[in-house]
Amino acid sequence: MTELIMESKHQLFKTETLTQNCNEILKRRRHVLVGISPFNSRFSEDYIHRLIAWAVREFQSVSVLLAGKEAANLLEALGTPHGKAERKVRKEVSRNRRFAEKALEAHGGNPEDIHTFSDFANQTAYRNLRMEVEAAFFDQTHFRNACLEMSHAAILGRARGTRMDVVEVSADMLELAVEYVIAELPFFIAAPDILGVEETLLAYHRPWKLGEQISRNEFAVKMRPNQGYLMVSEADERVESKSMQEERV
Repeated sequence: MTELIMESKHQLFKTETLTQNCNEILKRRRHVLVGISPFNSRFSEDYIHRLIAWAVREFQSVSVLLAGKEAANLLEALGTPHGKAERKVRKEVSRNRRFAEKALEAHGGNPEDIHTFSDFANQTAYRNLRMEVEAAFFDQTHFRNACLEMSHAAILGRARGTRMDVVEVSADMLELAVEYVIAELPFFIAAPDILGVEETLLAYHRPWKLGEQISRNEFAVKMRPNQGYLMVSEADERVESKSMQEERV
């Protein structure tokens, strides 16, 4: 992986690209898709403000990606009733959106460029990509297992975050929670097709084991040449080199 330091008048950010192709996309700095997770204490108003300020300074165009309705599945997997889970997700995503809108407006970005997974549910490009992911999930055991492993880590991470004692993660819990992974993956492999941009980097603060496997061509699902992944951290913290093993929602 390639590591760079980007300096501004206010804040240092460290970036790490997943592949050499990601690094080439980064050099051109045409577009970045900033990922913001719900129920993650990192994404405070101040952090989102700093992150988006950095993104607007460094890239020609900035979009923000928020969770969709599938985030409720993780809460349901841990026992939250369906209706309550949906309400909690709507409230949290609204909070994330409000902070992102405020930051984009403050730094010259476009508040209209904030999206959730669910916004594209009926879009042809997104639906085709999701079908591609779902086909691999059902046809390739090793891809299915990798997705379920990510869901397992997310369930345990969410349980830790809420101080819940989970004795065993059942198959039903995994099947419910994995919907979030499936909904998110199209933005990892081909976000330009969805957003209508030439190329982009999906920016997040951690490595992603499943993404690393995709970038190594271990599955039928492939990252497109105009798609990259970028790990971003503030200078006083370390971009973790270990594979991601915490919740993304």
